[in-house]
Amino acid sequence: MRILVVPDLHGRANWHQPVKDFLTAATSADRVVFLGDYLDSFTVADQLMLDNFIDVLLLREREPGRVILLLGNHCFPYLFLPTFRCSGFRPQLAPALHILFKTHQSLFRVAWQVGPYLFTHAGVSDMWLEVNRLAIRLLLGHHVCHDNLANTLNQLLASEQGRQLLWQVSGYNGGRDRVDGPLWVRPVHLSRGLLPGLIQVVGHTPQPHVYSDINEATQTGFIIADCHDHSPNEFLTLQFP
Repeated sequence: MRILVVPDLHGRANWHQPVKDFLTAATSADRVVFLGDYLDSFTVADQLMLDNFIDVLLLREREPGRVILLLGNHCFPYLFLPTFRCSGFRPQLAPALHILFKTHQSLFRVAWQVGPYLFTHAGVSDMWLEVNRLAIRLLLGHHVCHDNLANTLNQLLASEQGRQLLWQVSGYNGGRDRVDGPLWVRPVHLSRGLLPGLIQVVGHTPQPHVYSDINEATQTGFIIADCHDHSPNEFLTLQFP
């Protein structure tokens, strides 16, 4: 299996040709994973950003088995309007985007997992799991298991209480929670609370190039793919047996 990772778009349309080329040569087992944050650009005009998001939705509908769409912190404010807010929010686009997100909500997930790789928007820290482990167990009725962590995260999306856990924002990111959830955690905290046996693939925090910090012996670490502010032609491709 090959996996093409598309980081935070924020209205950018530079994904079209690389994704088309990848899917043209791809097998049925290959995947394209979008890491979320399709909107809230500070430079792209409203209509262009809206059109680009619609193109993402159309791609997912054409390729339901090979394209995976994840949710980021800039998706929650539109999907669950008016509960959440973050920088770059476009109030003039909010009604249309809310309808698009709600109508196509089944196309999105918080996490996707294959083998040792866990894909989320920002990452899952051990600190967040420890702080919320009991709440998650009471809410979902089962213990958190690293082997199926994506399923747990996606189940949290179904309830208001679960969404609040996913959204947790610490003072480091301007919030009031004790820790940052999978939509907000930054590499400085993710690296201090790595989950053993998982290689986390994330966006959320811009880098000059794709950044990798992995202990190959333990298959533990993370890869930050969000580099398109500086290197718009650089895409992460993973090869998985």
